[in-house]
Amino acid sequence: MSKKWIQRISFRLHQWLGLASALVLLIVGFTGGLLALEDQITAAWPTEKVTPQTRILAPAALLPAVTLPGKKLERIYLAPEADEPGKALYRDEESKQREWRIFNPYTGQILGNRPAISEFFGDVMALHRWLLMPNSIGSLFTGTSAVMAIIFLIAGLIRRAPDNWRNVKDWLVWKKGSSGRHLLWQWHALLGTWFFIPIFIMALTGPWFAFDWYRDGVRSMLETPKERVAQKSSSTEVNLDAVGATLQSELPNGQFARLYMPRRPGDALNVRYLAPDAPHPQAYSSLSLDLATGKLLSQQHYDELSGGDFILANIYAFHTGLFFGLPGRIIWSLAGFAFGSFAITGIWLFFNRRARPKESVSGHADTLIAYASQSGTAAAYGKRLQAWFEQQQLSTHLRCVSKLQPEELSEYRQVLLLASTYGEGQPPDTALAFQQRLAQANTALHNVQVAVLAFGDSQYQQFCAFGHWLSRRLQELGAVQLIPLTEVDRGAEHTISQWNQSLAERLQLSLDKLDSGFVEAHVVEHRCLNPDSGREVYDIELQLTGEWQAGDLLELMPIVSESVSREYLNLLGFTGDEPVELADKTLSLWRVQALTKEFGTDAISTTQYLQQTPDLAVRSYSIASAGTAPHVRLMVRKVTLEDGRFGRASGLLAHAKLGDKLSVRLKPHQGFRLPEQDLPLIMIGAGTGLAPYLGFLQQRQHVKHGSDTWLLFGERYADSDAYYRDELAQYLANGSLTKLDCAWSRSHNADDQGQYVQQLLAPQQPLLVDYLANGAHIYVCGSIEGIGVGVHQALLSLLGAEQVNQLLEQGRYHRDLY
Repeated sequence: MSKKWIQRISFRLHQWLGLASALVLLIVGFTGGLLALEDQITAAWPTEKVTPQTRILAPAALLPAVTLPGKKLERIYLAPEADEPGKALYRDEESKQREWRIFNPYTGQILGNRPAISEFFGDVMALHRWLLMPNSIGSLFTGTSAVMAIIFLIAGLIRRAPDNWRNVKDWLVWKKGSSGRHLLWQWHALLGTWFFIPIFIMALTGPWFAFDWYRDGVRSMLETPKERVAQKSSSTEVNLDAVGATLQSELPNGQFARLYMPRRPGDALNVRYLAPDAPHPQAYSSLSLDLATGKLLSQQHYDELSGGDFILANIYAFHTGLFFGLPGRIIWSLAGFAFGSFAITGIWLFFNRRARPKESVSGHADTLIAYASQSGTAAAYGKRLQAWFEQQQLSTHLRCVSKLQPEELSEYRQVLLLASTYGEGQPPDTALAFQQRLAQANTALHNVQVAVLAFGDSQYQQFCAFGHWLSRRLQELGAVQLIPLTEVDRGAEHTISQWNQSLAERLQLSLDKLDSGFVEAHVVEHRCLNPDSGREVYDIELQLTGEWQAGDLLELMPIVSESVSREYLNLLGFTGDEPVELADKTLSLWRVQALTKEFGTDAISTTQYLQQTPDLAVRSYSIASAGTAPHVRLMVRKVTLEDGRFGRASGLLAHAKLGDKLSVRLKPHQGFRLPEQDLPLIMIGAGTGLAPYLGFLQQRQHVKHGSDTWLLFGERYADSDAYYRDELAQYLANGSLTKLDCAWSRSHNADDQGQYVQQLLAPQQPLLVDYLANGAHIYVCGSIEGIGVGVHQALLSLLGAEQVNQLLEQGRYHRDLY
């Protein structure tokens, strides 16, 4: 069986057996922790003492003195301390209930019931062994739970075992800086590891006290074979003087002894006692006496025991920690309390996993897929990657780094980090706190293999900087590189495919089961919103299969036709028929250009052209409709390049005809969705950055949210660029939109001085502050260099850096910038 399946099975055994026995183990653990220190607590408690005399009463005088009418004497305990009273255990003849009395061993006088502290520990023992139920029923529960504990403790050890035993320190050291769920997990896992030996010994010996079959099985394995002879007295008569004489000869110093009265007439008297050199309070020697003659029938000295007999004689001492002296008692007590606490932490962790969002973890996994995403690209790819792994029966956890502690990385064998870089080398908003935590962490990751897929835009100088930082930092902490870091320029699918190939070869995965997520969409509506403006914006509706929410994105693979591809290649001096070797296939250059490459520049050969031309990248567009709408609506500006050509994707969309088919993929944008609660919104957008807010307003109208909603929109010309004027007026009329402010940066009248959208904020600072005081979320959508920088600077000026950072940390400042 593979290590992966061993880990998976061990986790399930540990989880389900632990849950099944949690309540019993909670009780048994805490009561066991108390019982381990019973002697120390009882000794410190004020109790009745007796006046020591030369010698305790002989059995001939003592036994009649402590006999009570209507009660059968079963045991007599004589204390090792001279001033301690003895204890006698009786069974009531009518009720069959047992009860204890204390007596003066020098006079035989009954002094009364056991001290309250002894009664308390008697109840604790009954709860520990029988759950305060009838013996046969309670023992069944506690014994079964102990057997289950043996199994799930071994399973837990397998689950926790480090890959490299040289790094066992990482397995045992408490990791600082943990909080929340991971703090509970550390308590559960590390205390279980630290106290594994005493807890396992407790569990291994526990069934001995509950099940005959367990005792018989252990004895058959450990006991030295010898003939068993039932110890019987020679007659039913009792000669206590003779018994006393034998006891006096065998125990001349009156050592601590326990006398077990015969259950039936003719049975022998069994005595357990501590020799003067006994190593611990349970190191009993034993003897049996003929009650009729006082003859010594058998005797076993503790110091003569060896091998399995020695182990059998110390079962109780092992179970309680007495065998290891006072340090053992303390360790066993702490282990008992820790064991009881595992029921609480285990149940909490179990239900916490199921209460977490879908991306959260459940159970054990060998691989972690962690993403740091600004616009959802890394997150969406992470979901496809997880589906690929799970189709091949590989357990994975998919998590956003915002919810990840650096210490948790050490729980996995492989960590795949999908890291986007935002702007000039910045981490995404969701990764800011994680970057700080990782920079300060001292977690050793020697057992972890890491692969980083870095998403970025080569137009920026600090291309994929955050991904490179993550790779360096993780290697500084000891992580081993699974595959080399790969840079993905603007989501280039060909680069991602190459990374997938490397990952598949390294982990022995089948690429056949990896779904790209692209589906076919049909154009069902198409209109220009500002004809003849020179910067046309189009409203396009697509029919496709899938689910989305307002704020999500649609990715387009801009595959061009053969005629467009050839036309462009002809301008560069190629025919388009040049053969190209691609993935063990020979394709024409025009097909490679249409399917896998951006439009490139002049080159002297096909090889040079392909080398210097970037891989084809998907384009992302904000969805301008709510998930309840029948179609995906896009708001797309047709981009005109310096050479007069149109943007590859925007041109494709702008010139699309009704019924055209496009290759698209829905991309969830968790960081740019509406809050679940009905909270105020401040929506700031410029140009086509208006698109997601159309979906927001549509969704709010559908669910009838009534909180204030403020839209600040900026464009160039009021007369031509007031997109969706009538639709926005309708939202204002029905209350879905509370306030609309527009900024026009240019005017056809040279005397008018325009303004940008961020300039609308300063004059209305009190309103901004009021919205935020009521829990408002701020949304910003548009160009990163334009509205992105401008609005952020305005917010810093009006609110201060501390409040802006708080909004980011609270998830109330959302940015969809490009």
